[in-house]
Amino acid sequence: MKKKWEKQMDPNNKYGGAFILGDQDIELPPNAVVSVTRGERFNIPRLIINGMLNQMIMKAMSKNENLLYAELKGQLEGGVGQTMTVWKAGKEMNSFRTSGVHNFSRKFFSWVFYSGKVQSYFLTWKCNGRIPTYEEAAEIVTTNGRHFNGGKLVRKAQQPIDTNKKPS
Repeated sequence: MKKKWEKQMDPNNKYGGAFILGDQDIELPPNAVVSVTRGERFNIPRLIINGMLNQMIMKAMSKNENLLYAELKGQLEGGVGQTMTVWKAGKEMNSFRTSGVHNFSRKFFSWVFYSGKVQSYFLTWKCNGRIPTYEEAAEIVTTNGRHFNGGKLVRKAQQPIDTNKKPS
């Protein structure tokens, strides 16, 4: 069965919205992982390019049987883009990341995330039975994720202590 993306507009922010694939309240396998990519301070050209690349990647995601859930959210204000994906296991996520359109995007458009004033964050961790909310994922990735400031590595990734606790 082919999965379908649903578009959701933010009722509190006319410049924000999301694309959701799957159900956040699913039962997760024991090895399921969450992977979050977050960019902040994208200028308009970077937001446009990131959006176009996401459209191509979204098509490939909807066909991947190992992807359990995906959420792409963006806000024009602050130039924020965040992608959260949930996979059956880490090897499936890594296989998707390093092949096809995602790998092409990583290689040829890395400057979108790694230059200018962009703050970039990347982190993959074990789900521990539940998928975090957008806000929880943002807190976890910005606190624990690999962080780049304008392309310069500021911090290496570290695993969150307990992802079942709500961030304070």
